[in-house]
Amino acid sequence: MDYLLYGLLGLIGVFVMLLLIAVIRTLLLKAPKPLENTFKIDEAVKQLYANGLAQLVRFKTIASKTNQDQSLFTEMQTKMKELFPHVFATMEIKVFEGGSLLACWKGQDSLLKPLVLMAHQDVVPAPLEGWIHDPFQGVIEGNEVFGRGAFDTKCTLYAFFQAAEELILEGFVPKTDVYLASSSDEEISGLGALRTVEYLKSKGVEPKLVLDEGGAIVKGALPTSSQPIALIGVIEKGYVNISVKAKSKGGHSSTPPKNTPIARLSFFISDIEKHFPLKTKMIPEVESLFKTAAPTMSFPFRLLFGNLWLFKGLLTSLLPKINPYGRALLSTTIAYTMMKGSDAENVIPNEASILLNCRTHPIQGIDSTFETLNKIAKKYDCECEILEGREASPIVNVTGDAYKAVLSSIKTIFPEVLISPYVILGGTDARHYTAITDAALRFSPIRVSNQDLKKMHGINESVSIDALAEAVVFYKHLIKEFH
Repeated sequence: MDYLLYGLLGLIGVFVMLLLIAVIRTLLLKAPKPLENTFKIDEAVKQLYANGLAQLVRFKTIASKTNQDQSLFTEMQTKMKELFPHVFATMEIKVFEGGSLLACWKGQDSLLKPLVLMAHQDVVPAPLEGWIHDPFQGVIEGNEVFGRGAFDTKCTLYAFFQAAEELILEGFVPKTDVYLASSSDEEISGLGALRTVEYLKSKGVEPKLVLDEGGAIVKGALPTSSQPIALIGVIEKGYVNISVKAKSKGGHSSTPPKNTPIARLSFFISDIEKHFPLKTKMIPEVESLFKTAAPTMSFPFRLLFGNLWLFKGLLTSLLPKINPYGRALLSTTIAYTMMKGSDAENVIPNEASILLNCRTHPIQGIDSTFETLNKIAKKYDCECEILEGREASPIVNVTGDAYKAVLSSIKTIFPEVLISPYVILGGTDARHYTAITDAALRFSPIRVSNQDLKKMHGINESVSIDALAEAVVFYKHLIKEFH
């Protein structure tokens, strides 16, 4: 008995010692002093940029799988020719079926691997209700440009075209070929980017760097984090749509049997909700984000995220249970998005089904996710079927030249921000480019807050004029330094 007591006291002592070390480390963990941002952009220039972006926002380039209005994309590209005359006069321009655009700026040495800058022209619908300004009027108010697509992603489209326009006017010729690529159907996972990649592949183009949307410069990226963090997307989660069906002989609702199709599907969902079955792991890219943000957080969060050597296991277990964002970073997610049963209120269906949209994590791909869910489905006499999907993208090497090039431009233009690799939770056009490059990064050089991100597909989407101007300067630096 004494041995057990001594052993318990010993364990308590070890725990107290480890906790004391963690507390001391936390007290010593200080955020680096932000460097001063010395870039000054003339107010008249900022207004010029704002007016240019506002003109693009006014085109109602809404993505649609059924009736997309091609003429609006053509009209917007005509406006782009007016805004960026030297780009269209200097570069080789190709417009693909559907309206996707590719501009090639020939460099000094076409044997060097090129740079590809990306953004999409299309936007999601914008019902008028709740907007303080018409979403397609491109209103400039205060320090903001309002409108659908102002942030996602006409701001970056404008910024890198404007950067190229100014560099051409300065007589600059890039060291490598530079491509400006813009799809017309990103929001509906269309074929625009795929057509562009197939064209580049046919020409033997293998980019050294592809830079698309994804991460941004986010203030408040993690709870209580006080300093902006440039989040560079180095991996994009995949997805798989899985149909789960339950069958029976049907019947009239006046005499319902036990375990009807809908009941069995409910048991299946309940099982998953009570005991989440998929793998959870903190990969290095997520660790890097937590470690980067930790010094800027309040003490309790700094203690946890700044001492992953001690609390990594706890956070890996706890975060998915208390925060949907935490679950998305650490595992494949499951969303129940569609359900079908009987067409009549008094008929028990012969078959009922639900659709699971799973966003697959690199630690657990499509096959493993399906096998796990199918095993649970069989317990309730249900059948699973994969409808469509794609695996997570390859992880970009953060020690490679492409990542370093983006890192260098961020440090130069945004010296006061922290920088971290990041996991992109949704889908981007960049995934198609993994067929021709191992360095498809997802990063928009735009300052945003969490509130700004919530407006992206919601109401009152906007981008700050200062952020737009900084993005132009960022792209100019990246193009000039890239080789």
